[in-house]
Amino acid sequence: MTSSERMAALISGQKPDRIPVIPFVEGYSSNITGISLGDFYADGDKCFEAQFASMRLHGYEQTPMYGYASCGAWEFGGKIDFPYRKGQGAPYVTEHPVKTIEDIEKLEVPDFEKELPGAYKIADRVAARCFKLGMPVTVQTGSNFTAASVVADTSEFLTWLIMEPKTVHLLLDKVSDMFINALDYFANKYGSESLLPFDGGPSESNNMIPPQMFEEFAYPYMKKVHTHAKELGIHAMLMHPCANQNLNLPYYRKLREELNWSGKYFWLFGPETPIKDQVKAFGEHDVICGNINPTLFLTSSYEELLEICRQNIEEGMKSPSGYILSPGCEFPVNALPVKLMAMVDAAEKYGRYE
Repeated sequence: MTSSERMAALISGQKPDRIPVIPFVEGYSSNITGISLGDFYADGDKCFEAQFASMRLHGYEQTPMYGYASCGAWEFGGKIDFPYRKGQGAPYVTEHPVKTIEDIEKLEVPDFEKELPGAYKIADRVAARCFKLGMPVTVQTGSNFTAASVVADTSEFLTWLIMEPKTVHLLLDKVSDMFINALDYFANKYGSESLLPFDGGPSESNNMIPPQMFEEFAYPYMKKVHTHAKELGIHAMLMHPCANQNLNLPYYRKLREELNWSGKYFWLFGPETPIKDQVKAFGEHDVICGNINPTLFLTSSYEELLEICRQNIEEGMKSPSGYILSPGCEFPVNALPVKLMAMVDAAEKYGRYE
């Protein structure tokens, strides 16, 4: 099968010839075309061309996308910087649009009608290039909780969860409206059937908040955006609950059950969440992605990575609705190409369906 045929089979509930490989590559691909990491994130055309070159060079199934963990701050009027300096890995916030609790009331939701806000101008360029070649339009539309935690000063936001919960709900609602506006814009421009929205973030992890707070502050707004995606006729969504979210698993499963949605989620949890637990929670309907610790692609040899991937594949292929070999977060920017080659080789060697 070709990569597109392989993914089409997976989405339609069929078994492809082998498991797909989605290495969650973004910044790493800048090395393929020799551009700076800052230019990768600041220029949509360079971003697309680097990922497209990496995809063809390595032979994996991931198509170009645009997104980063600090989405939200720039879009609501704050400031970010791009990663031009050594040691930086992605765009980062230099000025939060919400500094005091009173700022939340004055915050205006970006409407996407006059001008695309913040990084969505860059994401739209990547989307246009993907759409022209018949590839999925993967656009960031979550997480609401993580985005809210960078729209506001992060340390203040976590304090307000306890001290000012009513106003935090207002902020989360406004962030949700921004993502809904993004979904409307990209669905209208490229068609709902072309979209693969991307939702994920670390701030709602159990490293940061207990599951009771996830239920109160994260779940309702995630459901609001996903309900709108369902109403638009979107058929698949990529979910990346980052870091330790084991205690939040029941709520992610509840999302599937309450939406009664016929589409598929692609679940890409961090290495903290065992594959067997993901298969138990989602395997009857959704696609499970691998959760290899990204740091292993920096510290392990090619031969060691083949074995690590083999073990992940063995667990993942137990999922009735399909499995994709992936790391548990973004592939390291500075990893050697041979480390990524190990993933594709492992899929070819150990991931064949009979």
